Amino acid sequence: MALLIETSNAYARGLLEGIVEYQREHDRWSVFLPEQERGASPPAWLAKTPLDGVIARIETAAIARAVSRLKVPVVDVSSARRVSHIPWIETDDSAIARLAFDHLVERGFRSFAFCGPKGLNWSQWRREHFVACCEQAGFSCDSFLTPSPYRKVETTQTTEKLSHWLEALPKPLGMFCSYDIQAQVVLDRCRTLELAVPEQIAVIGVDNDPLLCDLSRPSLTSIAPDARGAGYFAAQWLDQVMESDKRLRRDSNLSVPTKLMPPLGIVPRQSTDILAVEDPTVAKAIQFIRAHACDGIQVTDVLQHVAMSRRMLETRFTQATGKTPHEMISEARLSRVKELLQQTELPIEAIAERAGFEHSEYMSVAFRKAFGVPPGRYRRQVVK
Repeated sequence: MALLIETSNAYARGLLEGIVEYQREHDRWSVFLPEQERGASPPAWLAKTPLDGVIARIETAAIARAVSRLKVPVVDVSSARRVSHIPWIETDDSAIARLAFDHLVERGFRSFAFCGPKGLNWSQWRREHFVACCEQAGFSCDSFLTPSPYRKVETTQTTEKLSHWLEALPKPLGMFCSYDIQAQVVLDRCRTLELAVPEQIAVIGVDNDPLLCDLSRPSLTSIAPDARGAGYFAAQWLDQVMESDKRLRRDSNLSVPTKLMPPLGIVPRQSTDILAVEDPTVAKAIQFIRAHACDGIQVTDVLQHVAMSRRMLETRFTQATGKTPHEMISEARLSRVKELLQQTELPIEAIAERAGFEHSEYMSVAFRKAFGVPPGRYRRQVVK
């Protein structure tokens, strides 16, 4: 079995991790993974090497032609959808856009923008769904489309246009970038233009690439796609097709399976760590809650930080956010619990402690009330 998947970005590496996990569990294949860059030409060995199956990111016409000539089962893990008669797995871009919109709206933003490359399905779909979310809620959304990363173009003119666009946008503003690399470019431009992030422009990306997100300044909030799950499903589907010796052809009466993988969730970082509210005292309280919710703080600690009576703070806080300070503290802690369940193997007791809960039993009750499932089951559902 051959893998035509590059290793140059976090999503592709996640796909490979899922395939490796399936192979580790079943130990059925000998796998060939050549060095492959994104958008590369078909390798010469593809038509000559005896293969039983292929998992590929079919992103160019040349790769599509080469794969279509193969006489073995193929699963496509690219959004380009260049070969319609083979199984296809891709991110659920509608769900990704909705997560980005909800995240920014929850922080009080009422002006929005999108930035991403043109000519790529996944970026276009994310833009369309994000704009639709804005319009359905009664907001407008500005868009800036950059050249496809596959094209060798002069970047100076694009950079200048991006800078002018960022300066002209209404502020404060929530911006959704179609992937982390684009978001990093936007953060760099904001720093050069002395536009404060997240105070003037809050930025969220997609892929949750830890290197890009943590090296960005400020660190980048990002949506985590289920790349690992997509890779696992691709391997499972390929195994089923090879085992039953079915061949999905253009003239086949067999239905072609399609799978859109919902994202795992959002990993909040500094680039959206703000609530766009006009009341400076409420904004100060929110910043304190976000910074210390998992330290076990209570509402009394927030009152000391803003020097205000409880009744006055709760009135103004609810008017600005629709929530009480206690509710926001609870939400921040439970959000941290979800993050730790998804991204670590820590036991429930350790997660409760890190999220600011005195007792794991109380955390479990609060988590189930908020999300409908206990923490252990949630972890099993999202971590393959």
